[in-house]
Amino acid sequence: METALERLKRFRQTLAPEEWRDVKMYVHNDVEFEHFSLIATNVSSGKVHYYNLGTEEFNPLPGSG
Repeated sequence: METALERLKRFRQTLAPEEWRDVKMYVHNDVEFEHFSLIATNVSSGKVHYYNLGTEEFNPLPGSG
């Protein structure tokens, strides 16, 4: 089974550099779980997006831009 980190890495490889910049992955380790996030800035809109692992969608971060 593919881990959350592996899924984010795979998705990151699909992002075209001419469409996305400042692509970053973050890991937050709380007491029981590790949480992973991937964010990137859309070049054309200037808005920051995040990848939702649950829905497998790239969505604008609320309040960005």
